[in-house]
Amino acid sequence: STGGVPIDLVNKKPRPGRPELVLLCDVSGSVAGFSHFTLLLVSALREQFSRVRIFAFVDNTDEVTRFFDADTQLDQSMTRIMTEADVVGYDGHSDYGNALRSFAERFPDAVTSRSSLLILGDARSNYRDPALDTLRELVDTAKHAHWLNPEPVHNWGTGDSAADKYRDVMEMHECRSARQLTEVVSRLLPV
Repeated sequence: STGGVPIDLVNKKPRPGRPELVLLCDVSGSVAGFSHFTLLLVSALREQFSRVRIFAFVDNTDEVTRFFDADTQLDQSMTRIMTEADVVGYDGHSDYGNALRSFAERFPDAVTSRSSLLILGDARSNYRDPALDTLRELVDTAKHAHWLNPEPVHNWGTGDSAADKYRDVMEMHECRSARQLTEVVSRLLPV
């Protein structure tokens, strides 16, 4: 079958595909420092993912991937988010429910079965509708879904926090230190 030419078949080992990362980030004042730090880490790890899309919100969600390139400093990117992106829709107070709904409506193709969805925020939604059904649809579509919350676990569900409701829908991690953040992000990276 080879025309008399000796051959050795060599099969390549399949390489696991690099995941896509969809980052949904609360940039309101209450978690701005945490968001800046996490965006810096994700920016440094971009090459580990086949595709990275970054979305920011206060009470409305907008894609801000365009503000993060190799030549732009993080502080400049954050300034551009707050001045150029459509992240404030109503009154400038956090509204996770509206942010989730606007994300799903405006960017229906963002989360796919290849995506790792990473949400950054304290889940303090000012007593507004948490849009759990919308979150559930996003989580069901994504390959992986994780929520990084900078508040201590014992504060989840207190006051205007909807963290206890959101953690029933997706895996939520307390993320108050670089060590905790590194542990969660390392789980998203391909082995």
